Amino acid sequence: MLDRLWRFYDAAYRWLHRLEDLPTERGTILRIGVARYRGRRVALRDGTVVRTGDVIGTLHFHNEAVAAIHDGKLDSVRSGILILRAYERSLKTLARLSEDHPRYRRMKALSATTIFHQGVEKLGFEIFPLPSWPAGWIVSAYERFLLARFHPLGRRRKSQKKFEARTIWASAKEIRRRYGDNSSPSGTRA
Repeated sequence: MLDRLWRFYDAAYRWLHRLEDLPTERGTILRIGVARYRGRRVALRDGTVVRTGDVIGTLHFHNEAVAAIHDGKLDSVRSGILILRAYERSLKTLARLSEDHPRYRRMKALSATTIFHQGVEKLGFEIFPLPSWPAGWIVSAYERFLLARFHPLGRRRKSQKKFEARTIWASAKEIRRRYGDNSSPSGTRA
């Protein structure tokens, strides 16, 4: 019953936010939505400024795909490396789509609200606090629930309570620079 309810909720959420899978040559790990930004002005290091009304991409983990990478393995280091590589492949796909695809070409920046923000600066993102504690608390609780549901260790994961939600941002220009066709072979530049 819980699985059926979860699948219904997940499908409704994807439909409501018009999320699409970001396919790569080895499957997908991210979903993306395109929306008009509603919120405070966000100034990024590369000079991009996101204002209310600007078109942004919203990134979401494909929970089942992430769970499949774990595939019952409890070696979190190996799983983390595989997830990072899949994330980078998705960003390469996104860089290409933001140049070629009409839906993504208008995006000024990419954003996600997540408890998984540790180390994202190396991928071209910047970390910002959430605008209010209730929003941070709700997102943190929801994502800890997802972690308990999809991670092989589930509720036994000891570090789970340490995770606090933040908003991560990257300009579309920065993603194209790092992951586009003219980027370095590793996908990231210093």
